Amino acid sequence: MLNLQKSGGLAALILAATYITGFTIFLGFIDRTGYDGTAGDIRFLADNLQLMNFAMLLLYIVAGCALVVLGLALHHRLKPHTGPGLQVAGAFAIIWATIVLASGMVGLIGMEQIVDLAKTEPAQAASAWVAIAVVQDALGGGIELVGGVWIVLISAFALSAHQLPRWLNILGMVVGLAGILSVFPGLSDAVDIFGLGQIVWFIWVGIDLLRTRENSAEASS
Repeated sequence: MLNLQKSGGLAALILAATYITGFTIFLGFIDRTGYDGTAGDIRFLADNLQLMNFAMLLLYIVAGCALVVLGLALHHRLKPHTGPGLQVAGAFAIIWATIVLASGMVGLIGMEQIVDLAKTEPAQAASAWVAIAVVQDALGGGIELVGGVWIVLISAFALSAHQLPRWLNILGMVVGLAGILSVFPGLSDAVDIFGLGQIVWFIWVGIDLLRTRENSAEASS
């Protein structure tokens, strides 16, 4: 049990690191000036394919795997103190990780295929990229309903069971609610609140799990 808690803490810190690195890449290293429209998107991909592949691997593949570990760690932390409803939260954690991984794989394969297709069939590449971009965005962050539901549920269960710091659980419910609200038209900006709030939540959860004492871990196993 203790090893799973420590692994979960490390996974949470990895998730925070992927978000911070992703924001740094897209805000600090990527310049989209002059890349206008769908044709500009494809030229941008061709000119920055390696960097985009790295960002996709980090933000979706690494993050998706880390979410599985964190979800299991939190599930086992709370399981001795809560009822069967915790299974619902665990299901949402796995669903969220699956969606994140799927989004990353669609993005990785899609970018490579579009760049190759654009060399010979630019019109077809433009049409295909619109479809791929919609699917990837829908799965990978355009709406954060699933992740929001998981964070709200896990925070609510932890709060009622007096597990994890109280203010961490309150923060989790606020951040999760922002993710849920992103499903509604006109509230898409809630995604940004969810993304930034997650960084703080992941760091705080990670530190708490890494500081789990062996005796408390054994008591809850």
